Amino acid sequence: MAITAGIIKKGWWRFRNTGRILREQSPFKVVFITVFALGFEIGLYLLFLDGFRFLDQLGGAGSLILNHLFALFFMGMGAMLVMSGIVTGYSTIFRSDEIPYLMTHPFTVSRIVLYKFFQAAVFASWSFGFVVIPFTAAYARFLELSPFFALWTLLFSLPFLVLCAGIGSVVVLLLVRWSPTGRALNLLCAAIPLLAGLLVWSLWQDAYDPSDDVQFTLSKLVPGLRPATNKLMPSWWVASGIVSLTRGHFLRGSMLWLLLVSTCAMLLMVIEWIGSATFVASWRRVIGSRRRSRHAPVLFPQAERLLSRIGADVRAVALKDVRIFCRDPSQWSQALIFFGLLALYFANLRNFRYHALPDAWRNTITFLNVFSVSAVVCSLGSRFVYPQLSLEGQGFWVLGLSPVKMGRIVKAKFVLAVLALLPISMALMLLSGAMLRADWPVRLLAVGLAGSISLAVAGLSTGLGAIFLDLRSRNPAAIVSSFGGTLNLVLSLGFMLLTIVPFGLIFHVRINGLLTPAGMIRAVILLSVWVTLITAATTIIPLRLGARSLSQRDY
Repeated sequence: MAITAGIIKKGWWRFRNTGRILREQSPFKVVFITVFALGFEIGLYLLFLDGFRFLDQLGGAGSLILNHLFALFFMGMGAMLVMSGIVTGYSTIFRSDEIPYLMTHPFTVSRIVLYKFFQAAVFASWSFGFVVIPFTAAYARFLELSPFFALWTLLFSLPFLVLCAGIGSVVVLLLVRWSPTGRALNLLCAAIPLLAGLLVWSLWQDAYDPSDDVQFTLSKLVPGLRPATNKLMPSWWVASGIVSLTRGHFLRGSMLWLLLVSTCAMLLMVIEWIGSATFVASWRRVIGSRRRSRHAPVLFPQAERLLSRIGADVRAVALKDVRIFCRDPSQWSQALIFFGLLALYFANLRNFRYHALPDAWRNTITFLNVFSVSAVVCSLGSRFVYPQLSLEGQGFWVLGLSPVKMGRIVKAKFVLAVLALLPISMALMLLSGAMLRADWPVRLLAVGLAGSISLAVAGLSTGLGAIFLDLRSRNPAAIVSSFGGTLNLVLSLGFMLLTIVPFGLIFHVRINGLLTPAGMIRAVILLSVWVTLITAATTIIPLRLGARSLSQRDY
């Protein structure tokens, strides 16, 4: 008991130190984050409420969907929490700097694993509340439910979070211990995209066809509804339990809550047992892979020959960043999850029959897709591109004293960011336009907007990263959350709104008949010139200021 109390006390003191650090942050960042969070919550609440009203207007099918929507929501959130638990579980359980410290103290391996699991669960699920709170509030407001609905939702959400994070941690513990290596790992990596493509193809074939009346079932109309309402799924336990308690069926609701809690308790026992049996060997395997990587062959040796025509200085900087990114699973896994989820959603747009909607709805969905892709680009630019120069650390003086000009280093970082963001964002928008069967002018505008935002985000993140260079910090999260990182995110989001919103407005006005075709052409030309000018300014000015700031530093 004293051992457990010591670990909990250490976590409490660490939490208190984090609060003290937050109080030392700049008022600008605190005010911006607070305003953005409130706006995000209010926007989601209004969006969910409008969606419920839209479903209610569909008649019988909408009423059936609303009855099962809670289970579908928790199934989707649970799937995201499991994936988040896998990513954070690996970095928290095996890559944490405090693991060697804990291993040298009289803590049992099972206690260490459980402690790191709860820590990973908090990291993976803290943002869950930002989505479930507006959804629950809108759902209760629309159906005029009791105020106790929020209490029952909180009561079921806590064990549900633990359960989803626990599944992710179990997957991590098993994969790290028995994951294949060498040729088997290459075959597995090659098979995963093939299996994903087969899954997308099977879902596409299972799409709803309105010409076939026999095929009209609720599960065809709303993909994923059948597994969400399966009585063996925890999402169904949560949804049914909350609804039962709200309606006064306390015996049934309590039974489902106890079922969820007992499943969590069993999962904790499984984590403790697997951790006791595999953690030491798995941790040694991770540490050993780090040590072996020092003498491992050069990653991507063919790239040296492919980029032979590029200057040796720029080529060295670019390849170094690519190799560091590919060797860190906590980095490339985040980008893969974000863009992978968007690609999966865009590939299944026809399952939702979005391409059969009127032009007004298809254009609206197209610009919403541009907004979602651009938001991910802004997030990844702030997370990965902005701290690149600062992460050079104390070794940056080598670049400062070398004959390489700082302008070329900044240019190399910018080109690498563009090559990473531009093709993926434009390919996603081409996929979205093809799935929606949007008109070609709308498709080209969506692709152009995605390309402009990628260029601007790359220029802003690289230039501001050079202006607000911080060589003392080795923590990317601390660099991103600094004043410069916050300013970079604000400007990136502001640029995104200044480019997407005007085009969305003119298309909305045109569909409502308030703009003639000739006026529409003139408006599109003017807005295209506007986007081109602000993209060039947002890309070039930060890069030049960043290069000048680096060249004026003392090394």
